[in-house]
Amino acid sequence: MIIQQYKKSPIAMAPDEIAQCINKYTTHTSFVDSRIHEEADIIHFHNRWEATSVKQLITYHSEPERVNRNFHKIKSVVAQYHATLPEYSDCLPIRNIIDFNQEAYTLVKPEKIRIGYSPSVKKKVNYWYDKGYEQTAPILEEIGSTMGVEIDIIHGVPLQKCIERKSKCSIIIDECVTPSYHRSSLEGLALGKMTICSISDEIQDVVEKLAGSTLPVVNVHIEYLRVFLIEILEKYNVDDLYEMGLDRRKWMEEYWNPQDIIQDYINIYRRA
Repeated sequence: MIIQQYKKSPIAMAPDEIAQCINKYTTHTSFVDSRIHEEADIIHFHNRWEATSVKQLITYHSEPERVNRNFHKIKSVVAQYHATLPEYSDCLPIRNIIDFNQEAYTLVKPEKIRIGYSPSVKKKVNYWYDKGYEQTAPILEEIGSTMGVEIDIIHGVPLQKCIERKSKCSIIIDECVTPSYHRSSLEGLALGKMTICSISDEIQDVVEKLAGSTLPVVNVHIEYLRVFLIEILEKYNVDDLYEMGLDRRKWMEEYWNPQDIIQDYINIYRRA
């Protein structure tokens, strides 16, 4: 099959990762473009779609009000908070793929404790589109000055640079204001880091049904983040955190392996 990944916005580079994994782990071919290619066997739309005679399906990555939901063929949704919303109840949950079998995800043992945080936005857009920057940044700045650890707030850099900086951290914070994880959590786990976010039981249930295990993030709401970080930093050193992080990477290899997940996508394409 020749599969086009159709996107009109970056979408955290998720469509690009799908295409790369199809080309790397399967006998099929995939590419990314924002224009319809009629010669493709399948067009995999992401968030938005256009009329075409080519066989097609769609994956929703964003809040319901920010996507084109007037689609009547096979629909899927990322297995994060989206999969628990009534607006996406007719969509097939599917895992976001992280190809950690590449040099960028080589495990790095930091020389000293550094906490990484990569908010994609600094202002709250709506309930779900909120990385908690205004609450989280002051906490991290205080922790950095009082606990003697480095803080790396990563914003507005290319994905590869973001991953490189995260690899040098001991702790990765996704966001702690909504009850969901995001790609940032998956990146942190794949890099072998203690990864913190706030996540609900309902969303963990979605993960467990697809992966066979709940996501091994540390579940901390923003209200308790400061106290939690102080306790962790008083209790563990950089070597302790590195050893703990290795179990997160092992979890990804067993339960979130890109070679397994890409087959889920291929199965959906065959249905289409």
